[in-house]
Amino acid sequence: MRTSLLKNLIITLFFGLCTSCIDKDAEQTILSVSTPHDLQFAASNNADAVIDVNTNSDSWEYTAPEWVIASKTENSLIVNVTDNEGEMRNDSIIFTAYDATPVVVAISQSAHIASATLNNLMQEDRHDIATDRWSGIFNVTLSSPVGNDVMVTLSLNPKHTHFDLTGNICPVIPEEAVSFTQQEVFITQGNTQSDSITITVDATLLTPNITYVVPIYGAVSSGNAECSSPDNKIIYLIQRKGERTVKQIVYLEVNNCNPLNILEYNLADGTPFFDAVILFAANINYDSDRDVVYLHNNPNVQALLDNSAAYLQPLRERGIKVYLGILGNHDAAGLAQLSNWGAEQWAQSVAETCYTYKLDGVNLDDEYSKNPLVDNHWFTQRSAKAGARLAYELKNALRNKCDWPTEVSVFEFGALYDLPAVTVDGQTHTQSEFIDIVLANYGGYVTPYGDLTYAQCSGASIELAQQRNLTERAAQNIINKGYGWCMWFAFDPSGTGGAKNNLEHSMQQFNVAAEMFYNSQVMPPVHVYNKIGEGIFDPTPHLIK
Repeated sequence: MRTSLLKNLIITLFFGLCTSCIDKDAEQTILSVSTPHDLQFAASNNADAVIDVNTNSDSWEYTAPEWVIASKTENSLIVNVTDNEGEMRNDSIIFTAYDATPVVVAISQSAHIASATLNNLMQEDRHDIATDRWSGIFNVTLSSPVGNDVMVTLSLNPKHTHFDLTGNICPVIPEEAVSFTQQEVFITQGNTQSDSITITVDATLLTPNITYVVPIYGAVSSGNAECSSPDNKIIYLIQRKGERTVKQIVYLEVNNCNPLNILEYNLADGTPFFDAVILFAANINYDSDRDVVYLHNNPNVQALLDNSAAYLQPLRERGIKVYLGILGNHDAAGLAQLSNWGAEQWAQSVAETCYTYKLDGVNLDDEYSKNPLVDNHWFTQRSAKAGARLAYELKNALRNKCDWPTEVSVFEFGALYDLPAVTVDGQTHTQSEFIDIVLANYGGYVTPYGDLTYAQCSGASIELAQQRNLTERAAQNIINKGYGWCMWFAFDPSGTGGAKNNLEHSMQQFNVAAEMFYNSQVMPPVHVYNKIGEGIFDPTPHLIK
């Protein structure tokens, strides 16, 4: 009996222990997820990914890198990532539940890809070259920083097609005429812009008066960036200006007109109609308290000088000369009544102004001056001789101060007719040594004097505000006699500065000149630039209505 009881007890304990072992295996924690493969995300703009979690545990947890955005529900994990501004990301999300084997899901995100674009030059950044060489500056920029260095290689695209204003294809500039300070351009990690690159064009290799296209393309050579057409190029239009037989010079009344308007007037081949602009006008003044003759600028002239980069240098970049007009101002100072010493002293200050504001010279108009103080060391009797001496001193001062070509021109008025040669220290200087251009009064023409030629003189002077005309007969006379200049005055296409808009009449006259002198036409302007107050000019182009 005891034996049976003991045997039954042993059997019961054995089966009990076995049953206990079976129950423990049946309750082992399970853990799995619905993502059998790695999670892969783009650098930005990703949709959520959902990972379903299967477990018999009462709870489960996860760990993830800080750039992962995760939201946990009862049976799933909703996953996204922050935008990547750097290199490729690789990490993992680890799921755990009680004593289950952890589940590891790899997660990766692509590196940021920035669009490599060349900086904000216009599609037609045009330059008319009057010298043997021209240089421009640009940068390569990325849309946003990248986490590595990027190299962009520059090149010319010989197959680029570009049309001029008349619909003709512009030839691509010869490759040998173009050089870069560097063709492999680097943008370092964390930056968006390269150092400045200089492009230089050898204009001696170009045919004059032909518009060449310079298509600079950029291609990413290394780094996480890409170039996307059409933003990966800069287009320069380059033309070497041939010498015109007849040139156009305009007196711009800056109390009324914005100089930027001049840029809108181009011939059919794209070259500027105007060759030179006179800012009309600064003044010669005398301060009796300080006993000094000085250069005076009214608020409009001074505003243009102070903002030369915005209003004057764009003209010069197109090959248009910019001269400072100088006029008497109702006092004892005058352009034909300075003593030899006074002319020399005042010329230095004028040259300094031209140097400071990067101008191409001066124009002299002997009007509105009172009688000189002849017993004062600044002055002498009014005469053509005194006017010639001032022109001589100005030419010397400009030549010595400015490291670019400068000119002195005179308007035939007051005492500035038939200026004589100048003798200094026993040496005689003829007119062509100190006078570059002589311009006629309205409706007239210049008869050359001394050793001046017709090429240095104007054969017509047209006052546009008074609706005066350039006739075909007058234009033909200019051609026949070999005059080098046609003068225009008071052009104003805006009507915003106090003078009446004379655009329609002016265009009629400009086209007479273009047809007679160049067998061409002036293309209709697209924009107008306004003057909006005393000393206030608007740099914004406005569509002509």
